[in-house]
Amino acid sequence: MDIYQESFGVTKNNEAVTSYTLKSDQLEVEIITYGGIIRKILAPDRNGKKENVTVGLATIRDYEEKPGTVGALVGRVAGRISKGEYILGGKTYPLPLNHKDRNTLHGGPEGFSRKVWKGKEIREKDYVGLELTLESPDGDQGFPGNVKATVRYLLKGTELAVEYHGESDRPVFLNLTNHAYFNLSGDCKKPIDRELLQLNAEYFAAVDGDTLPVETRATAGTPFDFRNFREIGAVFSSGDPQAAIVGGGIDHGFVITKNPEGRVGALKDPDSGRLLEVMSDQNIVIVYTANYLAGVGPTETGKICEKHQAICLETQNYTDIFRFAPDKIVLTDPEHPYSQKTVFRFTVEK
Repeated sequence: MDIYQESFGVTKNNEAVTSYTLKSDQLEVEIITYGGIIRKILAPDRNGKKENVTVGLATIRDYEEKPGTVGALVGRVAGRISKGEYILGGKTYPLPLNHKDRNTLHGGPEGFSRKVWKGKEIREKDYVGLELTLESPDGDQGFPGNVKATVRYLLKGTELAVEYHGESDRPVFLNLTNHAYFNLSGDCKKPIDRELLQLNAEYFAAVDGDTLPVETRATAGTPFDFRNFREIGAVFSSGDPQAAIVGGGIDHGFVITKNPEGRVGALKDPDSGRLLEVMSDQNIVIVYTANYLAGVGPTETGKICEKHQAICLETQNYTDIFRFAPDKIVLTDPEHPYSQKTVFRFTVEK
């Protein structure tokens, strides 16, 4: 087990960005302090060859200027908020509109994914990690309350755990996640059409033209039924209106069926043998199949990002919760801190 750090450049605002690399015998994970971005996860295939199974960009300027929230921590509220209306205690707080000029997306144009976090190494006997902290003042991107967010990336063997913690001086709603793009082929050498996805989800949220949830539907009998492993590309070629409305793929919230292990689902690449299992204490996973990734440009290896080049598995609470599922709101206050945990386990099938 090891951890080391090096410079990853300077932002346009002259803020120094640090890269931390966590290493176990099985995995190597690189995280930068800008946006808490997961830039690399080097995982072996069935022949032992280690390649990057997430999308990483080359420079700090790429992360500042390109769309897609690539690999970043997202907050204060992940997903879309219709009309930018954050509703709390009978009061509506207007937020900046950075999605189609009428909704707020991923915490606003300068949300957590666009901030430089403070990093601290974690060294323990059987794991290494990185603790990131960020203080978000009252009024940041229009959100009320002074919030301190702490995210810990912990690497142990084949598992990367992401632990989220939030404190506030007044009641607020927080909904944090990570926006890593996965491609188990390694170094994004092929699209995800033939990768196999499995989700412990009997229901998903159908969306409107703004990708806002409108109703909960059963997955059974639809292209969105991944209760058993299926090729992701089956959705791309389905012609289903729900696929078409989000750019020809998936950009939907799936309701996780409660289970003792907190298993969300898994992703499998038959060619490389790589298997990614996801466990979480959250009720929702937003599955996004990179329907608009083409504008991001080249990866850190020079591969040009294309549509359906990767898949995001964003564990969180409901999107547009104030309108769609207000009964699911859980408030963070001085006596009740925010907490969530997600684990990504990488193994190989021979």
